[in-house]
Amino acid sequence: MEYMLIYRQPAEVYEMNRDPVKGPPNLAAWQQYLDAMGAAGVIKSGNRLEALAGTSVKVVDGKRQVQDGPFADSKDLLGGYIIIDVESLDDALGWAELSPSSRTGATDVYPVMGMPQR
Repeated sequence: MEYMLIYRQPAEVYEMNRDPVKGPPNLAAWQQYLDAMGAAGVIKSGNRLEALAGTSVKVVDGKRQVQDGPFADSKDLLGGYIIIDVESLDDALGWAELSPSSRTGATDVYPVMGMPQR
């Protein structure tokens, strides 16, 4: 079954990752995590996102409202996602637990339903 792991961390973590001295050790933890997932053969797809540059769109009273991120209603920013293919929710939760974002923010796990066929 496929699950989407969504990685959220505080803005300070993303800013630290850009620091030439503090960033590499933190990014090395991510590389180890991704290497372990790759070795296990569970990764289907995924991407890193520019967490500090998101934009939110709402339609209120028929008018578009745009808010540039980071967004005030959440202290954690969405930094990326991976679609994994594992046997069970417990397996997906195990991979989420190993994520570096689970130690500094959170990792959300969603079952992938797929698009309806026309």
